[in-house]
Amino acid sequence: MAARLRQLVGQPVRSSSPNGQLDAALFDEHVVADAQAVGKHLLVTAVDVPLAVHLHLAMDGGVSVRKHSRALDGAYPRTEPPSHGNVAWRLLSATHHAEVTDPAVCELLDEDGVLALRARLGPDPLREDAEPDLARRRIQNSRRPIGALLIDQKVIAGIGNVYRAELLHRARLDPFIPGHDIDDDTFAALWHDAVELLTLGLGAGWIVTDEVQMTAARELLVRGERVPRWPKRYAVYGRAGKPCHVCGSTVRAERMGPQRMFWCPGCQHS
Repeated sequence: MAARLRQLVGQPVRSSSPNGQLDAALFDEHVVADAQAVGKHLLVTAVDVPLAVHLHLAMDGGVSVRKHSRALDGAYPRTEPPSHGNVAWRLLSATHHAEVTDPAVCELLDEDGVLALRARLGPDPLREDAEPDLARRRIQNSRRPIGALLIDQKVIAGIGNVYRAELLHRARLDPFIPGHDIDDDTFAALWHDAVELLTLGLGAGWIVTDEVQMTAARELLVRGERVPRWPKRYAVYGRAGKPCHVCGSTVRAERMGPQRMFWCPGCQHS
């Protein structure tokens, strides 16, 4: 979604908030500078604006960006198009129309606010500036189970419930092992796999964790081709009560944190 919004970088925009959730006028007639993802958060900045728009989309929010059907006369449209749905923020440039709908968070942050946001998040496996040692220390200093730590955004930013289940199964890790029992090598392998899976998912545009599908997706991406949305094939996620593809044991599920944790007691035991 950050990449979609970066299509407006370098362009002056009309900025508005049809539902009144954001003081969007502060961005009006300014040039978009950047859009970055930090875990599950989006930060959008503009030239000569000392504030950033902070977005968190949760489960229902979305970002749409589309090109205008014809060239415009001027830097951006002079009239607002009609609103459809709960539009919290709209950006109109000479070439694109962007809308943010139903975000859980849509607010302005000053520099201190951005620094505070980054400070409370763990490293993001998708970012080049990520510091995995920070996540390692937070895990190894905790008595909480690794299954809970993996989706704690203060530990690692960006991992959700599907990736939690699949990463732990791929590592053959018991989700109930306390963090302080995760040694350096185990953490390093887990972090490397998270980087691999999330990077592939970013390129494909959807979560791919099945080995056969992963191989096919990599080949398509290397050729610069789009990865189609094949039927989802997960090892354990969403498969409670069904046999594990690897060992045949019955996949189990139990609430761990805000969501259910799926795991195979045959593959993932201490």
